[in-house]
Amino acid sequence: MMNAKQIRLKTVSGPFFRSVLADRVGDVLAPPGPESAGRYHRPGQATLYMSPKLEWAMIAVSGYIREDGHLRVAVPLMVSDAHVFDQHDEEACRILGIDRNLSNARWRPALEAGLEAPSWRNADAVRAAGADGIIDRSRMIPGGWHVNLFRWNEFGGPSVEVIGDPIAIQLSVDGPRWGL
Repeated sequence: MMNAKQIRLKTVSGPFFRSVLADRVGDVLAPPGPESAGRYHRPGQATLYMSPKLEWAMIAVSGYIREDGHLRVAVPLMVSDAHVFDQHDEEACRILGIDRNLSNARWRPALEAGLEAPSWRNADAVRAAGADGIIDRSRMIPGGWHVNLFRWNEFGGPSVEVIGDPIAIQLSVDGPRWGL
């Protein structure tokens, strides 16, 4: 098994934005609930999804807002010294056995069909290698990407702190499902 010293990781630090339900803003740094599953986390696993640009954070949840109508906000965060696996690095993906197409596959229909989300295989490999998280190549934003931390604010891991007030996410009435 590889560890974080044997694979190429990218150090990420700086401002990010995390989109959350407006009534959960106080839990912005909390891991998902035990029953929650997402693109890069199985039920019970910790993951903190965030984007380096406000617009990208808003676009990343726009389809969910249009689907469920729940108000969401983007919270400014500061990330320090996260050592993450970058799926843009094709050679690193090859070495670790990452199939980047699995990360782009639709995860929600897989779960609804009682299957495993294809992207979990990549997240499992990156977690096992000891990385703090994974960089997700955006499927909707040309050149866009998101960071998904698997650990934060614990000994030996990156730090994440809130650095500003929540920003309401406003979508246009006639915009695309996954867009502003």
